[in-house]
Amino acid sequence: MEEVPVKGHATPLALIASCALLALVGCSGDPANGTYASPAEATATMTVPSPTDPGLPTVTPPPSTAAAATPSATAGSTAMIPEVTGLRLAEGEERLRARGMLTINVVDASGAGRTILEKDNWVIVSQHPEAGTPADTTTALTLNVSKPTDSQPTINAVEGKVPDVVCRDLQTAQDALRAAGFYLLLPKDGLGQGRFPLVDRNWIVVGQSAPSGSSPAASTRIELTVVKYGEPTGKSGCSS
Repeated sequence: MEEVPVKGHATPLALIASCALLALVGCSGDPANGTYASPAEATATMTVPSPTDPGLPTVTPPPSTAAAATPSATAGSTAMIPEVTGLRLAEGEERLRARGMLTINVVDASGAGRTILEKDNWVIVSQHPEAGTPADTTTALTLNVSKPTDSQPTINAVEGKVPDVVCRDLQTAQDALRAAGFYLLLPKDGLGQGRFPLVDRNWIVVGQSAPSGSSPAASTRIELTVVKYGEPTGKSGCSS
């Protein structure tokens, strides 16, 4: 006997297909309460957080760690030339470089072209351009320098007579004494520290054991009391 399907009733295969379709579309609601929302309703209730939604993490770019370099003086900018006359050469150059002035020519004011070894032994006696002059930081500056002992008169040595060598540098003093026939010369540290001069031109004679103008024997030992430039010269009154 042939079985004829009854109209109005879904076959098991149709029921399975319907459930699969519902699963693909998706349902919303509370299964525990037996309530469901249609796909259209589920779509209408969905919310998409905006970029400013407080629920989203905020990404802040890290601050730049590159510090802007601000030089004290920019090459080519205008600056006022400071006063350096009367200063030791080392201090004067430092003051100029602090203003960004790096092109500095140093000239021996005596015209002898002496080599400058110890800058603290030299004093700036004039500068060009002068202080207070507006100048480009690339402008070349000239510093004329001399040693504090340069103001002393030239020694005219006389054979057999002790010359006055106080306030001269040790090298000049020894040369004058030897020219007068005295060779037994002994330098003595004027500060009592037992120092011995290695570079004679870096020391100033502030005292001599044999009086100037005296005529001792050529074999007489003459002691020369010395200090370095910039140190106290005691009762001699020498410039250092």
